[in-house]
Amino acid sequence: MAGRLVTFSCRIIVVVVLLCSGQVFSEGVVPEKEEELFEMSIEQLMEIEVASTATLTEAKPRLVPAAMTTITEAQIQGSGARSLFELLDIYVPNLQWIRHHWEADHMGLRGILNDRDDKYLMLVNGRVMNERTHYGAMSERDLVLLKDIHHIDIVRGPGSSLYGPGAVSMVINIITHNAETFQGTEITGRLGAIEEFYSGEVKHGHKFKDGDGGVFAYFGVADYWGANGHDAPQIFPFDFPDGGSQAGEPYLGGGLYPLINNDGEAHRDLPPLKIYVEVTKGNWDIWMRYTRGGQQGVWDIQDLATDPWGWAGAPGSAISLYPNSYGYQQATGYVGYKKELDEKTSLDLAFSYDMFDFEHYTENRIRDAYREDEYYGKILLRWQPNEQHKIALGGEYSHQDLGLRSPGWPEAYARSSLWSPQSWIVINPMPRWSTNMYSILGEHQWTISDKWTTFLGGRLDDHTYCDWMFSPRAALVYTPNKKDTYKVMWSRSVRANFEEEMKGQADSDGGCSNPEKLGSIEFRYERQHSKNLDFAASVFVHYSLELISWNQSLVDPNMGNSTGVGVQKDYGVELEASYHTEKTRLMISHGYTKLYDFELEPGKSTYVTAKPYGYGDDFANWSNHITKVTAQHKLNDRWTLDASLRIYWGFPGMKDWNEYAEGRGPRWWESEVIEEGWARAYRGNYYLNLGLQYKPSDNLTVGITGYNLLGIFNSDLNKRNYLRSYGDYRSHASAIGVSVTYRF
Repeated sequence: MAGRLVTFSCRIIVVVVLLCSGQVFSEGVVPEKEEELFEMSIEQLMEIEVASTATLTEAKPRLVPAAMTTITEAQIQGSGARSLFELLDIYVPNLQWIRHHWEADHMGLRGILNDRDDKYLMLVNGRVMNERTHYGAMSERDLVLLKDIHHIDIVRGPGSSLYGPGAVSMVINIITHNAETFQGTEITGRLGAIEEFYSGEVKHGHKFKDGDGGVFAYFGVADYWGANGHDAPQIFPFDFPDGGSQAGEPYLGGGLYPLINNDGEAHRDLPPLKIYVEVTKGNWDIWMRYTRGGQQGVWDIQDLATDPWGWAGAPGSAISLYPNSYGYQQATGYVGYKKELDEKTSLDLAFSYDMFDFEHYTENRIRDAYREDEYYGKILLRWQPNEQHKIALGGEYSHQDLGLRSPGWPEAYARSSLWSPQSWIVINPMPRWSTNMYSILGEHQWTISDKWTTFLGGRLDDHTYCDWMFSPRAALVYTPNKKDTYKVMWSRSVRANFEEEMKGQADSDGGCSNPEKLGSIEFRYERQHSKNLDFAASVFVHYSLELISWNQSLVDPNMGNSTGVGVQKDYGVELEASYHTEKTRLMISHGYTKLYDFELEPGKSTYVTAKPYGYGDDFANWSNHITKVTAQHKLNDRWTLDASLRIYWGFPGMKDWNEYAEGRGPRWWESEVIEEGWARAYRGNYYLNLGLQYKPSDNLTVGITGYNLLGIFNSDLNKRNYLRSYGDYRSHASAIGVSVTYRF
């Protein structure tokens, strides 16, 4: 009996993975209905070929040439996550999340973490959602509204050969529900205490009577107040002087503290929104999506320590500062058409329009308020001439209209950037311009034998302000038996600079902007040790990134730009293990990343590391070691326990940077205020969540989650550092959340 239960449990897990991978099957074992998957053996299930986020051609799951993480709807529910930031931080090995004073928070992978989120792509149903003018991946990540998501695929590593410039470190692909995966009506209400929020979500799925397609609709709205300065303290590495803005009491009053925002508080107190509607019929897939979000932040140390804002330049002369704040709204429409031309050939067509509106308020002024529009088209032909070969070939076109007036903040039509020598002092109207990008992409999968498979692909992108960008990829997969899989992967990914930077360079000297390039070599081993236990290990032995990042002027500290600053080189290891039975699921991962060289270009500066200045050999904003553990245990048919633990083991590179910056860095006056012997920011971060789900009936689920519980004993355990900081941080509040879901 126990053996049958274990086998059935493993079968369910494999079926979920296959369904999450795209529900597209090869000519081999092709079930007519999804229900038939549950009648198949594990061996048969593993032979099904699916379309993957990491390939253009269809492949068996174990052959996919990438390190991938899939987060299912059940895992989202069990985690109690209040944003994609938190969700991805819980489940994705070697992914790190860090705060930022000036703009949105950042995520990074394998040591690649920048002052803007321009090193990875955020997708919805395969459609890139990144902002292109100034920042990168921004939308979706801060929203507490997650019930429209069926699963999320994360390609941990370069992906430009598939999705184009920007997929340097990873690809995050959100796959929504549709009429095939959800039928009926479901309502979810959530609320949080201490870190206060309220949200309501409703979704409805309906299949057409003929079974050919259907309609799925979702609406979510929230009110996010966040956690106050007592429960989520902001810690600066110095004491405020007598007579200064804080009067020696940084958390009890004074000129600035009343304006410290709540942690996580919504931008301009606007309710976060998400609306999604999808209609499928025959070969057609049509969807529309709207999101609105953004958060407030806390001022940088330089606002407190330099004239005219703070006391270092003119003691006691500080003025009140309103919190930094960023916001966005994005509207996307998509029309897709898929047609099987014959048994061996299929054609995918797509057209999409996207509007991205970005707003940014800092230093008591509006720094950004603009809109960008994109018109996008794609054609992809898939051909399988025989059992050994699969070929995909296609093209894409993107037209960007940039510098448009912000519909959310039309009176603030501006951008402070490189448009004048006084760009940090005077807000200038953003000019209007447009760009085009033409792309060719392809992939060849060759099944040499039952044990050997190769993938060879690449992509060419031609941008108005950038020369041809080439992103090749090659992989060799060896499967000597049913348990073990070995993969060797080589690739080069690229990223064009921001549209505003390329425009500025073209206007200045008429030249093209050099793209960022990442060369990588990775070895991966996967083992299905038993029906209950899986292992995996990735070794990226060579990550060489020609880095585009913020370059602070060494002559004028008020000037800077985003440009090529040098070559960053690192290596690392990722270890993963998963244990699963009918009642228990346990996953653990550990990531280690090490910087081994940074070649700084002459005359440039960097915040990435102090190594080129002779201080240490670590990343300034990265924890070399990070461990993640998630667990779920079903007590019985009604009660389920969930837990997650994340450990960032320490930040030695930040200490090295501050030692360098003391009297020597590009903003040396900021570091002079750091207390002697300050070390709190360089210690580890520890986040423990515990959850309990109760299902009194098939239709009703009630959940309660405790967040960042170790902070009950010491708030420093929940700290999260700031990018480009001088030792300040803000701790997450120990909080509680409750959810109620009812399905009709």
